[in-house]
Amino acid sequence: MATLLYIHGFNSSERSHKATVLMNEASKRGLPNAVISPRLSWHPAQAIKQLETLIEAQQHQGITLIGSSLGGFYAAYLAEKYRLNAILVNPAVQAPTLLKEYLGPQTNPYTQDEYELTEHHMLELEQLVITQPTAELYWLMIQEGDEVLDYKEALKAFPRTARLTHEEKGNHSFTEFERFSSEILRFAQIITE
Repeated sequence: MATLLYIHGFNSSERSHKATVLMNEASKRGLPNAVISPRLSWHPAQAIKQLETLIEAQQHQGITLIGSSLGGFYAAYLAEKYRLNAILVNPAVQAPTLLKEYLGPQTNPYTQDEYELTEHHMLELEQLVITQPTAELYWLMIQEGDEVLDYKEALKAFPRTARLTHEEKGNHSFTEFERFSSEILRFAQIITE
């Protein structure tokens, strides 16, 4: 069975708005298990290990990745490693640099997990940087109004993709994401109509 693996962003959770939208759309179509959205460790190497375990358990058959922000950064690494299609929503393509602003104590507002982000974690992120993405694997979704990330960096990192959704305005969470829920399930081959 085709599966969509949702990868949440930094200090987010498995119940983020976009994950919920996609799970609800799949359930509405009688496919309640088609979207997987795990709670990921805040620790980059552990988060990647969790995701690799999930992908390998399904022998990568019929898995499409979708990642938002830091989740998009993780999704690109995993897409290249396993040759999977991936949807990147306002991806944090410069995660090792961007997250330096957050070094120190953190509290995840969704899970209340408390932890400390360190330089060691930035080194782990640097190991995941993709320098030559395989264009045909990706659907890049960006909005110019992203208040957290510079959308131009995503266009520079992914100059060619199989699909591109590039909208003016919007925000980091991708305004009115639900407009794309059916199309995303089609891209993941969960639905065909």
